[in-house]
Amino acid sequence: MTKITRPNSKTPAEVERFRRQRSGETVKNADGSTTKRRETARGSRELTTRSGKLLETTTEFRKTTTNRRGTTSDGSFTANTDMIGRRSTERRAASTNARGDTTSRTTSADVFGNERQVRERSTTRTRGDTTTTANRTNTSDLRGNRAQSSDITRVTDNGRSVVTRNEQRAQGTDRTTSASTTYEDGHFRLSQGVDRQTNNSFSRSYESSRPVDVSPITTRADKAAPIIGRIFHALGIEHHSESTVSPDRVRENTLFQNDHATVATRVGITGGQSSTIDADGIRGTFNRTAQATISADAQGSTTGRYGEASYTAHAAATASASVDAEGRIDSNGLNARVTVGARAAVEVEVTGHAQTNDLHIGGVPVHAAVDGRARASAEVSAQATGTVAITRNPPTAILQGEAGASAVAKAEAEGTVSAGPFSVHGSAYASAGAEARASGVIGYQDGHLRIGGSLGAALGIGAGASVDVDVDVRQIGQIAHGLADVNHDGHLGLDDVTAAGRGAARLAANTASNVTHAVEHAAANVVSNVSHAASNAVSNVAHAASTVTHAASRVAHFFGF
Repeated sequence: MTKITRPNSKTPAEVERFRRQRSGETVKNADGSTTKRRETARGSRELTTRSGKLLETTTEFRKTTTNRRGTTSDGSFTANTDMIGRRSTERRAASTNARGDTTSRTTSADVFGNERQVRERSTTRTRGDTTTTANRTNTSDLRGNRAQSSDITRVTDNGRSVVTRNEQRAQGTDRTTSASTTYEDGHFRLSQGVDRQTNNSFSRSYESSRPVDVSPITTRADKAAPIIGRIFHALGIEHHSESTVSPDRVRENTLFQNDHATVATRVGITGGQSSTIDADGIRGTFNRTAQATISADAQGSTTGRYGEASYTAHAAATASASVDAEGRIDSNGLNARVTVGARAAVEVEVTGHAQTNDLHIGGVPVHAAVDGRARASAEVSAQATGTVAITRNPPTAILQGEAGASAVAKAEAEGTVSAGPFSVHGSAYASAGAEARASGVIGYQDGHLRIGGSLGAALGIGAGASVDVDVDVRQIGQIAHGLADVNHDGHLGLDDVTAAGRGAARLAANTASNVTHAVEHAAANVVSNVSHAASNAVSNVAHAASTVTHAASRVAHFFGF
């Protein structure tokens, strides 16, 4: 298999050249898209483009060519850009030669830049009396996932009998992604998810068929059938009976119960039977189901100062066995079918909810909430079916049966977090399962004697996750409207601007008044402090002057002045 090196989501140059070409027929479709077509002696080309909401665009290109050797080639390119500009692409190239062999290669790149490649090949070969048809598929991606599958059928026809052998196999891991954006009813939704499946399975079947002339037997049956019909009619016996199992055979018992929880059991047998005898023959049905179940349920809720919360929980274990039969005998033959089965399952599920009280923003009540759910289950089952058909018209004598068993376990979890107009929902799962099947057939049908059988087994492991983001654009608009509707008259206009201006003026006036009061108070404090400081300074200066005068007098006295 060719190794993938890097994702390539660019538009092919061939598409761009065809887009720019002036030749060709261009039409406008009813859905608003535009289609450009051009046909030549060697093939045709078609390009369809459409635009949607926001950044949403779609480009679809298809071409078909046939060369001189008789090989037909089909190619296509599809590019999708969602509303927020995420781009995904898919390229496909397929060819069919004169022998009928088909090969194709599909390369896709998702919005996350992950590239996935699928190669398919279908061939048909005839060698002697045997024709072999083979279909093979290989899948790979940049993350190292690889998966292979094959379906091979060999048919041998030697003129006396036809033998068909089929073999199917699948193994490996396949990873797929999904992403989408929608805008409906005022809600913008962004969704994306990933699934990873690991599978290992095989199936084989064999059938041999050869024509057989049973006309001598059917001729005798044709002669005997009217006699048998007259006997039924002549007996004049007509009888019909129908009954069901008494409801008393099912018992329910509550082991525990209060205001918040219940534990109960259910054990019993259900079913019925019927029989009819009349001129048309004898018919009968019979069915029974035995079941034992124990279940537990709990729930609770509380409301507090900041909001409310609630929960529910459910757990159950069930075991059952059943038989279902029906049959008919008349002048044309016998038809009967019997099915038996058994099943055991365990299931646990818990849900929870919490929500805050409403907070009004712009006059619109909004709240925050959390919702969660977790579920785990396991199931084991087995079933077998047998069928007998012996009829005169059409001539049939078939005995066939099928049996199978399976075991599946799965765990799931999902949660939603919302806050006002925004909501995020996420989910994840993991599963594991095994299955085995076998069938067989022997008898005469459609003029052929048939002998065949099949068997198969499968083992699979899967895991996946997805996330959805929901934005209530309409609620955001209501909140914005409520915040902008200053005069609360329910409408937006120039009066809201005037009211907003008056409010701003009042706010400015109040602010100025407050500033004035603050300045006046600060100035008074400053003047008081300055006055006190000046008084102290004058007093200090006067004291200093007196000191200087006294000192001068003493100096003058010392010199005799």
